[in-house]
Amino acid sequence: MAIGETGLDFFYQKKNKKEQEKLFYKHIYVSKENNKPLIIHSRNSKNKTLKILKSKQAENCKGVLHSFNEDWEMASKLLDLNLYISISGIVTFKNSNTLREVVKKIPLNRLLIETDSPFLTPVPHRGKKNQPSYVYYIAKFISNLIKIDIEELSYITKKNFYKLFKIKKNI
Repeated sequence: MAIGETGLDFFYQKKNKKEQEKLFYKHIYVSKENNKPLIIHSRNSKNKTLKILKSKQAENCKGVLHSFNEDWEMASKLLDLNLYISISGIVTFKNSNTLREVVKKIPLNRLLIETDSPFLTPVPHRGKKNQPSYVYYIAKFISNLIKIDIEELSYITKKNFYKLFKIKKNI
């Protein structure tokens, strides 16, 4: 169905950055060779992630940057690479103003929503173990933020999911 989760996580300085980069390159290659979307993780590695994606022409494999928590500069570059952007419970956190402004600018046809269970539990359940059913709270928050009916947002993000993962289903 997809390749990944792959990418770069430079949050923990002990992790071998060169090994992560080498594997990320390989995963992009495998994604393109097998015509499978790429599920990308990027933490404290914005510039390097973008550089690798551009150098390997990741727009040819499609994919999603999951649990996006960056600025509009990165979002727009990901969109230019024909990637989707997935928003997690982070958007509901009190100090996520930058992310909320980015969400307002993401074209609806490139938006996905996720829980990233068991982490990043959305408000009102923050502090508890996350679970897939909490995606409702993320969708409700985003629907209020961008002023769209939650049913319409649900329909759009479901359609995006099916398109990205090449699932043929009437929705």
